[in-house]
Amino acid sequence: MTSVTYAIVFNGDIVEGFDLISVKAHVAKLLRADEGKMKLLFSGKPIILKKTQDKTEAAKYGIALKKVGAKVRVKILKDKASATTPIASPVAAPKAKAPPTDFSLAPNEGPLFDPAPKVASLDIDLSKLFLGENDGSPLVEPKQVEQADIDLSEYSVAENDGSPLAESAPVVKKIEAPDFHLDIPGAILETLRETAEQLDPDTSSMSLAFPGSDLLNPDEKDQGPAPETPDTSSITLVPNTASF
Repeated sequence: MTSVTYAIVFNGDIVEGFDLISVKAHVAKLLRADEGKMKLLFSGKPIILKKTQDKTEAAKYGIALKKVGAKVRVKILKDKASATTPIASPVAAPKAKAPPTDFSLAPNEGPLFDPAPKVASLDIDLSKLFLGENDGSPLVEPKQVEQADIDLSEYSVAENDGSPLAESAPVVKKIEAPDFHLDIPGAILETLRETAEQLDPDTSSMSLAFPGSDLLNPDEKDQGPAPETPDTSSITLVPNTASF
């Protein structure tokens, strides 16, 4: 009989848009994980957080972790021997120590984090403090700014002859656009092509060569380097006394 086991696998990835520090804090609270387990969870290696044969429980477990930003995956493990036969983790290396699977979700009771402890109110003795009488004087003396004395006797305002202070922008000629419209979906759009004058070249003095003909004249061919004359001054001929 074949049984199905659902494994919740986590390798330290977080859901896009979540902050890593916040995700770690929520995961530590949900899984009751100490510092050692947190290093294992976010080491980058796939860890099986829980195994269950209940599909609804596996989905609930995965949704709870994804809500706090932990990017978990639910994998299906099949056991063809029996439902009670231990299932080897598919993410563990051969002959490697299996990762711990003793994680569990905290009960959904109360706030996710314990509230901050209340700070006791300070008991301050104000019996020796008193308010002074308000005589209308400011708390801070205003800053005195010395007024500048500028001589403008040599300046005058020119008469306005109607000319602009700055050159006006050139008038842009309005472009007369054609009456555009949208065609129906799937219609073949016409393309405007530039009309070009058709050429009529003179080919009366041209002829076709036979297939395999050499198209270059003798004076157009690359003759290559001139052949070198070998030095035969040290070579002598001897009589051939061999008999046949």
